[in-house]
Amino acid sequence: MARFPQFLRAVALFASIGAAAACGRADAASRSAKADSATSTTAAVPVATNDSVANVALMQKADRSRLQGPENAMWVVMISDFQCPYCKQWHDSSMTQLKRDYIDTGKIRFAYLHLPLESIHPHARAEAQASLCAGVQGKFWEFADAIFDNFGTVRGMSNVSPLLSRIAKDLALDVPAFDKCRVSAPIASLVNNDIAQANQAGVQSTPSFIIGSFLVQGALPYKDFRKAIDTALVVAKSAKGTSSR
Repeated sequence: MARFPQFLRAVALFASIGAAAACGRADAASRSAKADSATSTTAAVPVATNDSVANVALMQKADRSRLQGPENAMWVVMISDFQCPYCKQWHDSSMTQLKRDYIDTGKIRFAYLHLPLESIHPHARAEAQASLCAGVQGKFWEFADAIFDNFGTVRGMSNVSPLLSRIAKDLALDVPAFDKCRVSAPIASLVNNDIAQANQAGVQSTPSFIIGSFLVQGALPYKDFRKAIDTALVVAKSAKGTSSR
């Protein structure tokens, strides 16, 4: 599974924009407990059963589906919750521009890391697992767009499963395979692994972003987000130049 930067700095340069709107600051304690539990769950992925190879392959395919950009580019990782209104705000205002300016130009390698805040967003985990299963069929990003498009609808639902299946059908996915996948143990373990990685990185809220070696929290306006990326790119280039001497 993808391993994201682990040694991060939250620097004063971003202090003025680091207070941007975000979900879950008061939920940090319960999230930390979930992540501690998730670490052991992830380690317990079955390896001795006849379908272990298929399980690992499923996880790897789902994992790769939420990555964009060249492998040698600087990491930018979004830690997000599909039910967080500020994650939607950032996605709607900035994702298209980020793809145009930085992903399509090969400047960054972008990834979507799941941090479902289940105590306040009851459908977030189901949405996270569904998006990864859409990714198995090559439609992670399209599914993510559709979930955010249906944000208001999800908020009023007691059972989100019919909507997730309908989105899969609209995207021309194999719905029976999708429905089986999204309740499977390997996909649940992959989300657990995301939670553990976010906890290890010291994430306090969603959306948060690992930008090179920096951790920035909150739904930043795109102009400020650009400043953060450009600064991190300069730092990364300088560090690379120093290490090559």
